[in-house]
Amino acid sequence: MVRIALLAAAAASLLPSVVYGRPQASETFDYVIVGGGAAGSIVAARLSENPATTVLLLEAGPKCASRTSRFRTSTPNLFMSKYDYNYTLTAQPNLNNRVLSYFRGRILGGSTSINGMTYTRGPASDWDRLASYLGDSSWAWSNIERYFRGNEAFHPPPGGPFTPARFTPSVHGTSGPIGVSLNQETEWIIPPTLQAAEQESAGSSSRSKDGKRSSAATGYLAPPVRQRRNLVIRVDSPATRVVKNGRRFDTVEYRDASGNTRRATARRDLILSAGVVDTPVLLLRSGLGPAADLRAANISVQVDIPALGKHFIEHIGLPMTWSVNSTLTDDELDRNSTLYAEELAQWRNNGTGRLTQTSLTHIIFGRVGANESIWSDAEVAEGDPAGGEGAPHYEQIVSNKWTTLALPPTTGNYIGMTHFVTTPTSRGSITLNPASPAGMPLINPASLSTNWDKFVLRYAIRSTLAYMNAPVWQSFNITPTFDLPLDSSDEEVDAFIRSNAFGGAHGVSTARLGRANTPFGEDVVGPDFRVKGVQGLRIVDASVIPFMTNGHSMAPVYIVAERASDVIRGRN
Repeated sequence: MVRIALLAAAAASLLPSVVYGRPQASETFDYVIVGGGAAGSIVAARLSENPATTVLLLEAGPKCASRTSRFRTSTPNLFMSKYDYNYTLTAQPNLNNRVLSYFRGRILGGSTSINGMTYTRGPASDWDRLASYLGDSSWAWSNIERYFRGNEAFHPPPGGPFTPARFTPSVHGTSGPIGVSLNQETEWIIPPTLQAAEQESAGSSSRSKDGKRSSAATGYLAPPVRQRRNLVIRVDSPATRVVKNGRRFDTVEYRDASGNTRRATARRDLILSAGVVDTPVLLLRSGLGPAADLRAANISVQVDIPALGKHFIEHIGLPMTWSVNSTLTDDELDRNSTLYAEELAQWRNNGTGRLTQTSLTHIIFGRVGANESIWSDAEVAEGDPAGGEGAPHYEQIVSNKWTTLALPPTTGNYIGMTHFVTTPTSRGSITLNPASPAGMPLINPASLSTNWDKFVLRYAIRSTLAYMNAPVWQSFNITPTFDLPLDSSDEEVDAFIRSNAFGGAHGVSTARLGRANTPFGEDVVGPDFRVKGVQGLRIVDASVIPFMTNGHSMAPVYIVAERASDVIRGRN
């Protein structure tokens, strides 16, 4: 069964100047938040709503990118730039030992300031599953839905959504900080894709607003928030270690924008929101983490936290590209500087044109058939990894341009499909490099290390090959740019995957959330987001999410941060 679900790209205005504050050698605030990304921006905004509460927000990167980073074609230019940590994954055995790039935003707003601007909620069963896992009904969809409504400022495109979209206004919020929407214009690729997918039991689609990026920074740290006298935001201020005072880990050491070493102490809580990679890395460098890993890096063990950096979950993407005879693809926009300049001028003048579109047109979510052989595999004996009959197993992201990782040709028109296993069962780790603890961490998602992940990705690819052989595409003279026929064997599909898959950027679970009474070592933080066995320290970011939700991680991280802010303020 396949469904096409909401792909909403964020939209809002550029972040103006940030209030820096003049750093002192040592300062004290009620709350100190490390990391100004999707979670940290929200926590800072919410905690500083009380004017009697002082908050310091530290961000390792700069305040914002250029004005042109606001529209969708800017995203590839932001990867591997000064706004990206430029991480790489360790060599992946199941991907021909290739070393893949791993994009993480190093900028106020974090990865929400450089990503592909896709906003996916996932099904209600994701949140009911989380509530069951935590034994806490407050995480169930019946309670969490209101956080999504409060997060969204949903704006239908002028003239209403395009005809094929199924859009229910009543389930969306309209006054939240994050702008989301459907596409303003019907792109030519959507109707034939829908028709082809419907021939394979598909549903309907929808997608993004006017292409202007709405990040955690532009949405939650807008001028009224930044102007609060009790909130100080410091950019270009990377944290270097967490420091213990007496029995509390309440102080962070960081380098300010001038390169000077500073310290900031939290009276109430030091909150780490540095993300799925940098939160565990900061703690490990401070002597908190698995004792064996710390000793291997010659770091003195302050607190043994066995689960820190473990249970890492990440998507692996597989792109495929076809040539078409349509001249309406975005390929020419990417390679024709004159056309690009014309579109840029139109976008700057009145906010319209092709630059208002996101780089992705829509997403198809699908499930593995009930009679497939994988269901008898011992790996899934305990149940569906997706957590519910209405939850997908894979997604296929449709794009209106060349998608394969190789450099695009200088001529021609193309469409693409990128595949992800939405709830992978592979589990990896993030650790320090023992030979260079202060250098790049070892980021290992253990990609495709389970039979389930291999089967589902293969299944999704076969589904796509069936779509793209549907009769509706005949008039477009569609031709694959790869050698993988519809009747390829499993071995041939697997070989294609090993050679062409790339690293996702939606990681979770390296400091995972658990119940208050679970045995020490199984997880890192409790229901109050406090690090177990440690005083003064909380974690709020993607690293606490214990399993992958069915979609991209940006929207779920927003909701976890909103929920955590309520918990911290005693509004549980």
